[in-house]
Amino acid sequence: MIMWRRLLISAWLGFALAGLFFYPLAVALGSESFYLQWQPRDSVEMAVAWMVLAMLLGIAVFHLWGRSTRAAAAALLAISVVPLASFASGFARQLPFDDLLRGVWESRAVAIGVPAGVMLLAGSVFVRSPLSFSRWLRRLLIVLSPVSLVVLAALITSSSGRSTVTAMTRPAPAPVSGETGCAPMLALLFDELSFSYLYDADGKIRREFPAIEALANAAVNYTSAEAPSGETLVSLPALLAARHVRDIRVEDDRLLELTEDGRLVAFNATDGNGLFGTARRLGFTTEMAGYYLPYCELLGDLVDRCQSLSFYNVSTAGDGFSPANAALTTLVLWPRQFPFGVFKNLAFGPLQRDLVEDTAEFALRPMTAAPPLFRFVHFSVPHLPFVFGPDGYDPPFDPLRTSPDTEYVRQLQYVDRLVGDAVGALRRSGLYESSTVVLLSDHGFRFGGREQRRLQIPFIAKMPHQDTRIDMASPVRGEILLKRVLEQSCGLKS
Repeated sequence: MIMWRRLLISAWLGFALAGLFFYPLAVALGSESFYLQWQPRDSVEMAVAWMVLAMLLGIAVFHLWGRSTRAAAAALLAISVVPLASFASGFARQLPFDDLLRGVWESRAVAIGVPAGVMLLAGSVFVRSPLSFSRWLRRLLIVLSPVSLVVLAALITSSSGRSTVTAMTRPAPAPVSGETGCAPMLALLFDELSFSYLYDADGKIRREFPAIEALANAAVNYTSAEAPSGETLVSLPALLAARHVRDIRVEDDRLLELTEDGRLVAFNATDGNGLFGTARRLGFTTEMAGYYLPYCELLGDLVDRCQSLSFYNVSTAGDGFSPANAALTTLVLWPRQFPFGVFKNLAFGPLQRDLVEDTAEFALRPMTAAPPLFRFVHFSVPHLPFVFGPDGYDPPFDPLRTSPDTEYVRQLQYVDRLVGDAVGALRRSGLYESSTVVLLSDHGFRFGGREQRRLQIPFIAKMPHQDTRIDMASPVRGEILLKRVLEQSCGLKS
């Protein structure tokens, strides 16, 4: 009878500890599923990962529960600390002062001092009275164990929800009769690409970015272009809609726009006057790839080929079925501040690498001249994590550290390489001279010491057959300018 009781306790606590670990993912599934671009396959991966983790933890608890030794207490703490830390990180995100807490935690003294104090206190109690420490730890685990039922409910709800469209290819469009008069257009948007870091005081591209410098020297440089917003969540919808967007909210897995009169209405990226509506009307074949937002669903029938990736869900950039995706996604959802960032880096760095590789592969696919192709690609770099150097993937020890800005500059040099690769691919296809190539950003670097105006963005447009630099200093909004350049690729004046 005692053995069965011990077995049931071990199975329950193994299940509960695994549930505590997945708590941040459950929180995201409940309030931020829009950003995860969750698929039914993801729910199955999470269920399998939970089952495997619960079994392993249950076996460990079975061998440790009830043992009154210092080694058993230390081992129980060792298997509990990561699930408890994961639960704490997920719970902190639900607090009404979450933003304030993260701001305070930016202080190195707080980020190091608080964890050190907790460890010192726990270590002192353990050394002085290991049996009492073990007893209170077991009580804590039992008290928190019902949290696993909340996680289970989130998993069940997510598995019965609708699947987000993350990739789509329509049949090749019918040939267009006659010439459209439009040149192929490739628009490359790099997240948090800073004007102040890219240009020097004389308005020239800095020498450490030779590929962008070469592009800018034979293009129109809009030196007073302004981002639609200081947030990606607002900037990208505004660019797609090709108009001013006051604010964007995410509620109930929907993208909502805040109107001037304070109403929340469904955001619409498929309007005929929007970016892709205009491209379709002008006779373009359209393509879109990027991360962060579900572009395939937002654009609907206006896009012929599409790929959307999540900045948080590892499975969107992965290949095949893997229960490890759920565990890695949970780590990605941890805070970037120390000590959580140490574990977050294990998953976040490789995810950044996969996101960039997938979007770069999409960007470098051959362009077509007839019918003309409009391709818009949203890259996740140079936004953190800063895992790229000039020659490729080369993560530092702390790729989430924003100060000093050395790692951001290193990643900018990799952006330069991506631009060079895109230009090189166009040259090899023979379409570079006759194409429009646009380089732009959603906003500046949020943490940069050189940043002067976060809303001032680089906007470089190489028009068909252009070979000299032109500087345009007149203020212009990026969401209006991108559509204007698209129309100019068809010889239209706007």
